[in-house]
Amino acid sequence: MNHPTGFHGHPTVRGRARRLVLGLTTIFVMVLGAAGMGAATAAADTVTVGNAPFGVAVTPDGSFAYVTNNVGNSVSVIDTDTVVGAPIPVGTNPLGVAITPDGTRTYVTNTGDNTVSVIDTGTNTVIETVPVGIGPSGVAITPDGTRTYVTNTGDGTVSVIGIDQCTGSLCIDFGSLTGSGSGAGSTGS
Repeated sequence: MNHPTGFHGHPTVRGRARRLVLGLTTIFVMVLGAAGMGAATAAADTVTVGNAPFGVAVTPDGSFAYVTNNVGNSVSVIDTDTVVGAPIPVGTNPLGVAITPDGTRTYVTNTGDNTVSVIDTGTNTVIETVPVGIGPSGVAITPDGTRTYVTNTGDGTVSVIGIDQCTGSLCIDFGSLTGSGSGAGSTGS
């Protein structure tokens, strides 16, 4: 008899492979979701955005979603179920997207030109383009909104970008700490 071997070496939950637990949860949710709901209510709404949408991030208040259009070299902004204006031009082949905890800025990794575009969410325009390592893809922002971390798949590094913090009319510039993993703000290797 053939026994599945794909669970060897994976973490377990109460002695069972985690993949199996998640699989059963997904099936359970799918069955519950379909029960009592007609096929028309189970279908998702779709919104037309730019060419080859890839990454998506939602503002903290849930009012907007920013979608990277990888082949279109742009970012689409969605308000509820409609696109807000034309896509925002960014660098080449945008992939990752993250929004600051206060919802004022969106950071977009542009893998084709090794940059990060910074979008002001109030005006939906690019306010800064930051050079980073080779092949930036993933992006995350610290919970306090002071740093952006960017994974660079082309050179195996992580770039750290300091985010300006403003209180009233006082702005503190943390500066860019981008680089190859050594220097200011990094632990080096």
